[in-house]
Amino acid sequence: MLFFIDHGTRRVHIAGTTRRPTGPWITQRARNYLMDLGDHAESVKFLIRDRGAYFTDSFDAVFQAIGAHVLPTRPGYRG
Repeated sequence: MLFFIDHGTRRVHIAGTTRRPTGPWITQRARNYLMDLGDHAESVKFLIRDRGAYFTDSFDAVFQAIGAHVLPTRPGYRG
């Protein structure tokens, strides 16, 4: 499951579910999410994500294109 949390509003946006996420699948869902946000997409300032192999450079680029800072969690971080 891929989801985004807006910490300002505490809303969760479920972007999609699949048993086998791939880099292209994740990246497309990120694009769709920003399209859904429309004019509010530029309000995204930070994206905190884990270091899963499916989060590719193209995924990060989707958010960097709107000026967001992508912050991967620390290696081995368990919460």
